[in-house]
Amino acid sequence: MRGDQLTDGLVPAMLTLAERLGAAVREARAAHPDPVLAARTMLSGTHLLTGEVIDVSRRTEGGFTRGSARMEGIGEDAGRVLELGFQNEHLLATRDGGTVATMPDLICVLDTDTGDPVTTEGLRYGLRVSVLAAPCDPRWTAPGGLALAGPRYFGYDVDHLPFRES
Repeated sequence: MRGDQLTDGLVPAMLTLAERLGAAVREARAAHPDPVLAARTMLSGTHLLTGEVIDVSRRTEGGFTRGSARMEGIGEDAGRVLELGFQNEHLLATRDGGTVATMPDLICVLDTDTGDPVTTEGLRYGLRVSVLAAPCDPRWTAPGGLALAGPRYFGYDVDHLPFRES
């Protein structure tokens, strides 16, 4: 890419946000508050579910790892079920059968105790996770952004669910 293309294509301050997010989680762990809450606050995110992974299904398709994961809620989320669809990253979240978050907004899976990120490859039976949604850069929700990174691009038969409505 040329420099002028980078200006148009990159989201400003993402490296700074990543650095601040890591620091907030480390500081929360050191002080014994909730590292997941620290991450949610830093990302201006919303809580989708805290639960235990009860099923993970993966397959390789077209050079990508695609699949789904199912979690049962624990604590205040007991009785709820969250399902994630993924293709190398978390793309779609449904809770109790209804869509609650979609790409290009961020769907973040964190280890409930440490606040560490859990990748699609790291999902495994019995892991306790907290799932958050966070807003993406507004450029991704414009028609061109959704064409490149919306749920339909990845084969899901749903429209993008704007973050604030989730």
